[in-house]
Amino acid sequence: AARLNLAEEAGRCAVQFHWADVTTGLDIGGLDFVLMNPPFHAGHGALPALGQAFVRAALQALKPGGRLFLVANRHLPYEAEIQNQAGEILISEQAQGFKRIVARRR
Repeated sequence: AARLNLAEEAGRCAVQFHWADVTTGLDIGGLDFVLMNPPFHAGHGALPALGQAFVRAALQALKPGGRLFLVANRHLPYEAEIQNQAGEILISEQAQGFKRIVARRR
């Protein structure tokens, strides 16, 4: 679905599709931003560490000053992971069981 959505935008802006197993790290860096809704489960079992691995990989892929835009269930523990990975939380809002975080890599 992501590949199809990006194909529609290709004529309007410079976009690229990258597939990776984020839990093993990303082979891309220097990004201006990452937009994500990280998973928190493997199969049917809750696994917040999986989402934390996504957050770590996203922050490492950002250039200094790059931004992470994240939406997640409000009970998931991502704020500490962001701050531990040299990130700065700019906005943290919660509503209707979800939270939206905007962070900047230092």
